[in-house]
Amino acid sequence: MKRTALDIYQYTDYRDYLKDRLAELKAQDRKYSLRFLAKKLGLSSNSHLKMVMDGDHNLSLELGRKLADFLNLRKQETDFFLILVRYCQAKTTRDKTEALEDLRRVSQFVKIHRLALDQFDYYNDPLTLVLREMVVLPGFQEDPAWIAQYLPFKATAKEVREAIDKLLRQGLLVRNGNGRLKVTESHITTGDGFGAVTLKGYYQNAFNGALEALDLSSDKRHLGGMSMAVSEETYEKIVDHFKDFLNTVRAEVDADHQPRRVYQLVMGCFPLTKEVLPNGE
Repeated sequence: MKRTALDIYQYTDYRDYLKDRLAELKAQDRKYSLRFLAKKLGLSSNSHLKMVMDGDHNLSLELGRKLADFLNLRKQETDFFLILVRYCQAKTTRDKTEALEDLRRVSQFVKIHRLALDQFDYYNDPLTLVLREMVVLPGFQEDPAWIAQYLPFKATAKEVREAIDKLLRQGLLVRNGNGRLKVTESHITTGDGFGAVTLKGYYQNAFNGALEALDLSSDKRHLGGMSMAVSEETYEKIVDHFKDFLNTVRAEVDADHQPRRVYQLVMGCFPLTKEVLPNGE
């Protein structure tokens, strides 16, 4: 079997790699059908691999190793492939984050996905989140000591410099003609991609921060919430109100030219029960 022309380190989903690699093999020799692969791998079902690639079945560690060997992957590529399997199949944010940390130990992967990893760090590292907003504060100084005195947590000079570098790489900060840092937009939002490990981590940190804010005096924070029984139609209306509210807040932020403190706004609306149908089922 010929070595592949594909670069496995460009992939963040092992299923996409399998699809592309098998398509490559079939283009070389039509014998590489799913039936042929199932026989070679000792599978009882000819459709198992297809269901794995479609996301309907998971790939076991044993079958993953057999596949890597069949596809003629080198040892380092095999190790990477198996980590990628763990990452894609992780059921919890913690497991997914741990697998991502293992991926980050692979230099080829980091080199290709630097910006995406910086984005992960931006949403999951309180320092990058706060630092970007601090730039607009009056008298801001690009000095780790000045920055540290206003942070609610400890950060070393090295960590501050690395955070600034990441923000510059992402284009979330730029330098003006005098070399001073400035934000490229007045605010940044997370969107609706809750399925991404990046945003899951962000929301976990944000809601944990809200819990910690309970210890602040009521004039320094505002927290509120409610539980409610509503229809799907009313839920959709609430979501629309939520979006309208965020647009109003964005306008207020844009109009504020004298910021004094960095705040975080986080809200959520999620089900507490399963859906009860009109007939009570």
